[in-house]
Amino acid sequence: MNNALRIFGKEMRSVLRERRVLFTTLVLPILLMPFLMYGPAIFFGKVAKQTAEATHKVGVQNLPPAVLEQLKQAKLEPVPTGDPVQAVQNEVYPAAIRLEGQAFTIYGRLAGTTQSSLVVEKIENVLRNYKDTLVAQALQERGLSTDILEPVTVRVQDASRPQERAAGLFAFLIPYFLVVFILSGGQVVAIDATAGEKEKGTLEALLSVPVTLRQIVLGKLLAVLAVALASALAGVGGIVLGSTVMRGFLPKEMLENTRLVGGLSLEATGYLALLLTAVLFAAFMASLQLALGIYARTFKEGQSYMAPLLLVFIVPLLMLQFSDFLTQHSGYYLIPAFNVMLLLDGLVKGAAEPLQMLLTWLSSLVYAGLALLLAVWSFQREEVVFRN
Repeated sequence: MNNALRIFGKEMRSVLRERRVLFTTLVLPILLMPFLMYGPAIFFGKVAKQTAEATHKVGVQNLPPAVLEQLKQAKLEPVPTGDPVQAVQNEVYPAAIRLEGQAFTIYGRLAGTTQSSLVVEKIENVLRNYKDTLVAQALQERGLSTDILEPVTVRVQDASRPQERAAGLFAFLIPYFLVVFILSGGQVVAIDATAGEKEKGTLEALLSVPVTLRQIVLGKLLAVLAVALASALAGVGGIVLGSTVMRGFLPKEMLENTRLVGGLSLEATGYLALLLTAVLFAAFMASLQLALGIYARTFKEGQSYMAPLLLVFIVPLLMLQFSDFLTQHSGYYLIPAFNVMLLLDGLVKGAAEPLQMLLTWLSSLVYAGLALLLAVWSFQREEVVFRN
């Protein structure tokens, strides 16, 4: 074990000499996460406020005078147009309205621009008020009260867990960022400890010392694991920093009116479970990265082998967005990588169950052990180690 620790120290000294690696691993996540958490809220909050206060021109066709007047009151300038669809498609107006018979049609570029969507929303409010006015007049003419339109009261109350409310829409991204930080943090160290040593010609010297291959791989694994976990902890630190410090700078109305902001609000056991999940996953990925890195002939070739690992996790991320539609099955927590992201999502939302955590931790431990055996086996193969 002492030999493995010596190799671990050697690798860590090599890492500490690279200031760029330290910045991207430890500093960048702390600076980046608050911006990712609150940047969209700040941007879209300003856009929505500017759109609400500004007067926008909208194309109109066959609208009655009462609607035109209400559009002006809502800070919309109606401009007659012969072809509302063409006018919106050519970006002459952000939105347009046409009346055919008793049907109003609103045209907007809903798939492409935020401003057009906000203008369409203003028009919808105007037409909704116009419709309510017509209904009230018709009821009054018949001697009826408008109360008959609302025989019951409907209220919507958020019953989400406090952790889920704190995370907001950012909840499904937190697991992905943690996984990305683990992969990106360990990647540079894993490549430098394998393909990098091939290029520098130091791998042969290391293999010639009286140290077993298992100790060599274990020492390198500890170094990759340490940097990967440091990167993940920096990411969590950035999330916590955003959850506490940034909330003091943002207006309260911005935090209340948008669900784009998010953060972590867990108990101590939740953070411990999050840490254990990250450690087991990092051990699995670090072993896999060492096995891939030793096969590469150069540092650049090692990077090309590592790059697909990040792409692989896009699929679980997409599935994570629709996790509410998935029937909760214990087998999901045995699938490599997906089980970790699924559990991280549950931990962030405060919905993880003991069985789910146990299955994920045990399976991740097994996968980490198998990946470590693969790395040791790769280091034992001369055609791999001396592939240059």
